Amino acid sequence: MQMDNIKKVMTDMGIPESMYKVSMFSHPKIEEKYGEINLVQIPLKNPSGTDLFVIPGYSFRSFTSMFGKMKEGMKYFESKYRNLYMINFGDKVKKDTTTMLSEGMTEQESYVKQDLYREDLAKTLDKCIRNPELNLTNFTLVGKSAGGGVSIFLAGMNKEVKKLLFCCPGITNRGTPLAARPELEIHMGWNIDDDTVEYNINKEIMEQLTKQGNTVRFHGYQKGGHEINSLFIEDVL
Repeated sequence: MQMDNIKKVMTDMGIPESMYKVSMFSHPKIEEKYGEINLVQIPLKNPSGTDLFVIPGYSFRSFTSMFGKMKEGMKYFESKYRNLYMINFGDKVKKDTTTMLSEGMTEQESYVKQDLYREDLAKTLDKCIRNPELNLTNFTLVGKSAGGGVSIFLAGMNKEVKKLLFCCPGITNRGTPLAARPELEIHMGWNIDDDTVEYNINKEIMEQLTKQGNTVRFHGYQKGGHEINSLFIEDVL
């Protein structure tokens, strides 16, 4: 079902099936725990370049809006990269995290549990990313919203991530997963009018990253809501 939805999005955006590949990014044990996870692959214009791996938020809406932004900004990065990979989480991940907010836990307990979930999900994605068929080495990782939180954990686990971009991340642990990656190039983007994750949280994340020895460049924008800003793509990719 999700794969059909993805194909419809591609068709609506004018991308023919010959230009991309969509597959299940999972195996039965993963499906039992997280449901369907899809991987979209679009070959880009530099066969000798590195890859670009994108993790949107948990909802299909987040996938479609994020993909729209990546397509809009493709002219800025398609000649630099070999492939664009993008994850789509199925309904179960969104349902699980919504349930965490309604189980009668305190706000702090919910925060901790959601970070544990993000970390565990990152471990699962990491195992799949290490598939030799993908050959993901020295790649750039992009994460937005909940996917931004997952990307922070993932970059802390996988040293093949050489450049990390995240925007308006959903994460309570303000960057400590990256403590062992002082060499990592990190860029954080945020829109002042974000109505989902408060803009000023960027200061806490910047402070934590800087204190533990990471180098991070912040990119702030006036408008764009709870989305990756097209100017961020233009500035960094």
